[in-house]
Amino acid sequence: MNHIVHTSILHDIGKAEIPEGILYKPGPLSPYERKIIEMHPLMGSDILNKISREINNDVISSLEVADHIILHHHEKWDGTGYRHRLKGEDIPLEARIVAIVDVFDALTSEAVPGTVI
Repeated sequence: MNHIVHTSILHDIGKAEIPEGILYKPGPLSPYERKIIEMHPLMGSDILNKISREINNDVISSLEVADHIILHHHEKWDGTGYRHRLKGEDIPLEARIVAIVDVFDALTSEAVPGTVI
């Protein structure tokens, strides 16, 4: 649980690689722009893997949890989510927990106009 708490903040780190014109676009995204947004879990995992090559083994287990969260926090129980279309218990537990928290945050926070959640 501590790994989830401490690493869940990284769940959208891949959005750092998304062009601002897409990330902050007012109005609906085109199908192409949606595909770009859906790349952020993979981009986040790549960022994390680059970091993990530079640190010691004591931190590796936390980074493995973070990687599961980053890659799979947009998967859905019925398999309709993205990056890997995982479903049910194939989705890592930590990613399922962060997905719920992420949706709760989106529903209870005041949205910044033009931002993609």
